Amino acid sequence: MGGMRKLKPILFVALTPVLVLLLNCQMLAPERPPQISTVLSQMELNRSVTFRLLDEIEKTGKANQILGWSVGDHAPIGWHFMHLAASEDRFAVMLGAPKLVSEDYSTRFSSGKDAPRDVPSISAMRKYLDESRASLIDALERFDLSKSGEKPSADAPFDYGTVIKIISFHEPHHQGQAHATFNLYKDR
Repeated sequence: MGGMRKLKPILFVALTPVLVLLLNCQMLAPERPPQISTVLSQMELNRSVTFRLLDEIEKTGKANQILGWSVGDHAPIGWHFMHLAASEDRFAVMLGAPKLVSEDYSTRFSSGKDAPRDVPSISAMRKYLDESRASLIDALERFDLSKSGEKPSADAPFDYGTVIKIISFHEPHHQGQAHATFNLYKDR
């Protein structure tokens, strides 16, 4: 449990920019708890689009170059994929997974830090995306929906129900940024 105490502040600091963006969003009202089957279905669609983009990047034969590329000082394309996996890793622990899939990646690719340009290979990205997703799905399937209105901790800005809704939003948000940056890379 000691590891969980260390994780909570990191998680909320890491997610602060997204959480601030969503604070006033009416769709996050806690009176409508999410249905896990709907969330899982949306996550499946989101991941298929993410993997399609990774496939497109891989087909160029320049995946390592592309994944490390960014516009100016913004996060490189590969950071967005690793951030998705790292966030899902932390969300899974918040929802009850016993431990992080990768403490190193979870820390390196969290929000609120300088985005590293030295991103892993595309195969390592896929592996972390798969493993952190499996952990998150397991945690979601085991989650007691009667706790949707409760907060993960006293200082948490959102209750569990809202966190689950944020999970559905998060991947399309970063996949879109990676896609837009990839289009800029192709047009340079």
